[in-house]
Amino acid sequence: MSEERPYRVFKIQNGTVIDHISSPMALKIIDILGIKEQGIISIGMNFDSSKIGKKDIIKIENVYLEKSHTDIIALFSPNASINIIKDGAVVEKRKIDMPEVINSILRCPNPICVTNNYRDCDTKFIVERADMNKTTVRCYYCERETVVTPDLIK
Repeated sequence: MSEERPYRVFKIQNGTVIDHISSPMALKIIDILGIKEQGIISIGMNFDSSKIGKKDIIKIENVYLEKSHTDIIALFSPNASINIIKDGAVVEKRKIDMPEVINSILRCPNPICVTNNYRDCDTKFIVERADMNKTTVRCYYCERETVVTPDLIK
């Protein structure tokens, strides 16, 4: 007798699959990547994972995300992986790498930072340290260091 799976994840024929996302970050990642309007998006949340405990999955049909675009995921989900699918087969598997500079995604926690007081000043952070548990960034303008958390997302 075969054991029935408690959930089912559908294959896509063409597009990008972002797997091993730390749960529950899938919706935040969609916002950060700005892909809401870029095709049919399937989201699976809170799956069991032997690798990271609980994981989310994002599948974007008929859209191929570039490495430079997806590396920003490392801020919130360092174990994530990207699979590029063509004609129903994985043609590229890649890990994400932490970018050195983060522009326009995070807000500075320093209330007197210029980025919080002038509309035309966008944020810029330098990645100081990154490991599997946390990422520390430094504001380019006020030099305040902070650990990246979801509440810092603009």
